[in-house]
Amino acid sequence: MGDLELPAPVDAPHVLTSTPTRAATFANNLRAVTVQVKDVQEWAQAQGVPAGWQGDAREAADHTTTRFARRVDISEAALDRAVVATDRFEDRLARLTARRTRLQARRTTLNDEIDQLRTAIRDNVPTGATIAAWSATAADLRARASALVPDITSWNTDAADAEADYVRALRGVDEISEGRRAASDPARPDPDALTRGLRGRLDDPAALAAWWRTLSRAQKQALLTEHPHLVGNAGGVPAGDRDEANRAALYSDIDRLTRQEADGEITDEERAILANAEVIRAELNKHLDNLDPATGEHLLHLLGYRPGAFAGDGGVVISFGDPDRAAHVSVNVPGMTSEISSLPGNLDDTEALYESALRQSDGTVASVFWLDYDAPSGNPFASVDDLLDLGSVVSPDAADAGGERLSSFIDGLRASDQGEQAHLTTIGHSYGSTTLGHALQDGLPVDDAVLIGSPGVPEHSAADLTTADVWVGAMDNDPVTLLGADDGFGTLGGDPAQETFDARRFETGDGSADIRDGIANHTGYFRGHSLDNMGAIVANKDDEVSLVAERDRSSGDGHYETLPEWFVKSAVIGSGNAMLETAQQAIEDRVTMMERFGEVLSSGFGTLR
Repeated sequence: MGDLELPAPVDAPHVLTSTPTRAATFANNLRAVTVQVKDVQEWAQAQGVPAGWQGDAREAADHTTTRFARRVDISEAALDRAVVATDRFEDRLARLTARRTRLQARRTTLNDEIDQLRTAIRDNVPTGATIAAWSATAADLRARASALVPDITSWNTDAADAEADYVRALRGVDEISEGRRAASDPARPDPDALTRGLRGRLDDPAALAAWWRTLSRAQKQALLTEHPHLVGNAGGVPAGDRDEANRAALYSDIDRLTRQEADGEITDEERAILANAEVIRAELNKHLDNLDPATGEHLLHLLGYRPGAFAGDGGVVISFGDPDRAAHVSVNVPGMTSEISSLPGNLDDTEALYESALRQSDGTVASVFWLDYDAPSGNPFASVDDLLDLGSVVSPDAADAGGERLSSFIDGLRASDQGEQAHLTTIGHSYGSTTLGHALQDGLPVDDAVLIGSPGVPEHSAADLTTADVWVGAMDNDPVTLLGADDGFGTLGGDPAQETFDARRFETGDGSADIRDGIANHTGYFRGHSLDNMGAIVANKDDEVSLVAERDRSSGDGHYETLPEWFVKSAVIGSGNAMLETAQQAIEDRVTMMERFGEVLSSGFGTLR
């Protein structure tokens, strides 16, 4: 019964001991070393002979400095080539990993069907009909095995070649003579010319994106290590390259400042930078082995890194997924008390949004956490003293400046976008919604704008604010959402949850009516129905968003109309079954706090009415 001959089970492709994430990590470490070497070389080139030196001393000093700079340049050239080689190896590993996954799926299915047919032949009495069916199936299995085995063999060869080529590239620059050849290679990128090209386009993301596409891999890597902070924060540079530049700067900062701290030569400002850098590294390391299901590359991208900005609070931008290649992109703008030290909780919220949108999306998703503005600090619910310290949170100044920075970032995302333009959603929480409002007012080019926990935005209607679709999430027991104008204090603008604002208000739940849960309500938008609705908005599934009625503060329908009223009512609820005088005291305390809050709000900040 030759027609029933079954193919042997197909062996698996070889196991990849090298992975894209490991190669990426090594490349980032190499870049960090290269950055430090270039810093040393720049220092050496800048050193002149001390003033007043003459004769042999002057000549010897000049010779020594020049020779040292040249030796450093040799190391720099060798490292540049090693970085390029590692970057190429990472790309090849990513493609090999994707191919292996597909081959493994084919192999598993084929071997399972071979076992199933073997079992059927063994356990059943053959008849004319079954033999014919078995014969047809066996022929199909033999044909598929004949096609699969060469594909696996080819993959094994390509994997071995990739590793051999990489080892050869590294060995090509591991001796001083080879470093000298690399340094004197006429094809070596000219960092000065590249720097001029980069700086001349920093204010035009579209022009920068177009110019960047003309550069070779070696030219890009030279800029990444020559000016990592500049490249990593430049709108228009692709997300993958910004990530590599920022990680190089991050690792270089940590290594340099850690050594300075150990030597007792670190300033307070540098210590704050080190602390911020270590927080960022810890968050990146949590996701080191997580891959983007769309690209097969590492999931997190460090798109902005300014650890010393904003008086030490720091600026950082991190994306789950690649926003340049995703069909649906969201940008999450946090509010007051946000700084790099609060990054873990904020990234948890952004990851939750990413996963919610991914579940509901028909395409690819990227969710960006954007903290690159001077968010106000302080906790308005902790105490009266803290409340009075919050001068900046009741002023639109930081939001106005932050809105300009947000607009620049979005322009950069639009410029580096690949393929069909992404559906882009911006989400502003708390003071971040006010910041987003100022950016929208200036024409922010987004498709959807989501305002959650908003204390106010600089217009009194969605149509006046933006041409984008405006969505609002506001818990009735979130006291911050009662700060907006039209029956509120109004220093930050209109209440977007009001009926007169004419935005779409989605379901969030009302939150607990107990005054002690005010903060939990305000920070609870990235959970439950609220999170699901925002995920649907990001995934462009508007019909799946559950809506609720907008506020009508004049209706007396049981919703809180003003912030003092919320404090009074929630203080009573929070008192529970306590004695009447205890509840009364709680009410009086909250009213006193609100009176003092009103004094702060009216002390020179004006109104956006």
